[in-house]
Amino acid sequence: MRESSPNLTGLRPTRAIVDLDAIAGNVQALRAMLPKSTELMAVVKADAYGHGAPWIARVALEAGAKVLAVATVSEGQELRFQGIAAPIVLLGSIEPDEVVAACRASLEITVADEVLLEAVQLAARSETLSSRVAVHLKIDTGLRRNGALPELATSLAARIAVDPELRFAGIFTHFASADEPGDSFTADQLQRFAQAIDDIRDAGVACPPTHAANSAAIITGQGTHFELVRAGIALYGVPPSADVPLPEGMTPALRIESHITRIFRIEPGDTVGYNRTYRAERSTRGALIPIGYADGYRRSLSGRAWVGINGHRAPVLGRVSMDQIVVEVPPGAQADIGDAVAILDGNAAQCAPGITELAELMGTNGYEVLTGIRRRIPRVYIKDGEIFGVRPARGGQT
Repeated sequence: MRESSPNLTGLRPTRAIVDLDAIAGNVQALRAMLPKSTELMAVVKADAYGHGAPWIARVALEAGAKVLAVATVSEGQELRFQGIAAPIVLLGSIEPDEVVAACRASLEITVADEVLLEAVQLAARSETLSSRVAVHLKIDTGLRRNGALPELATSLAARIAVDPELRFAGIFTHFASADEPGDSFTADQLQRFAQAIDDIRDAGVACPPTHAANSAAIITGQGTHFELVRAGIALYGVPPSADVPLPEGMTPALRIESHITRIFRIEPGDTVGYNRTYRAERSTRGALIPIGYADGYRRSLSGRAWVGINGHRAPVLGRVSMDQIVVEVPPGAQADIGDAVAILDGNAAQCAPGITELAELMGTNGYEVLTGIRRRIPRVYIKDGEIFGVRPARGGQT
């Protein structure tokens, strides 16, 4: 997928830089935590947590992931359109009228009730498909979201297993609080899951590969003995929570940079931005940066966040606007129009917030920060220290 001589001319100065080598290294680090018999599923839903699903999927597979996972049919279709042939599991619940599209894209469908299973069985018989439809059974062991209750799982498993048009591809559950190591509920869920699997086997059903561990559970070693694990947030070099730090050597793959587009004087008594929430008490310089809440840089960062300019921390002045922010050029700092600005960067030398800091300022978590980075911010992909490719911005907000 490498582009020949990627051209950055005319590219918006606010851009997300994605380090593909970091993704590969994170996949390898996660695999090193697993038993040799356990394979890794790379979760690339939500546009690979904002990183760009086709790019991340390819790199993850090259680095050792065996399966991909998405949440929606359209996410899976995009990967197929990009020529990715690896197994793709639909982790999310879909409606019966989406089943045909999922089957045509050779997506592995998650079922948790008879209604969806019957829709899959109907599609498997009415469509001309090149192979049997792969089905995963999800068991609800306590998250109380999507999944068959353990006492209903055996009958569903039996129906899937005996259907000649279906391939029983997996059984899984999802943890509610694996990112809280002190919570014993994960152990309770594991016990319920193990019992449900035993019940299915006792009913004479041959169990397909099973999976339970998410990123937090992989790191803490819970549920990694099953045939598969699902790596999501850790794949991107972001810790699942403050209580589950990443092992040494895993690094964030994404940073956001921009440029200064204007520098101007701010005098005592001047106010900056909408509603005049910032009033200058001394003479200073303001720098205009083209990023705003339409890009995912939330309004809640107004007057609280900072950026990095030439090794200095530059605070945001006043309200974050839809398309731009004003920051103070720190006294003594060198700054000119066109200078690079670090918006989000895990490298402390850049003096910008890392993903965890930015999430705390927003009052959320790293997942929401990453998936909130809008498509109007172009992605620039780096591999072996060089520009490997570019995904241009999309005009809309999503």
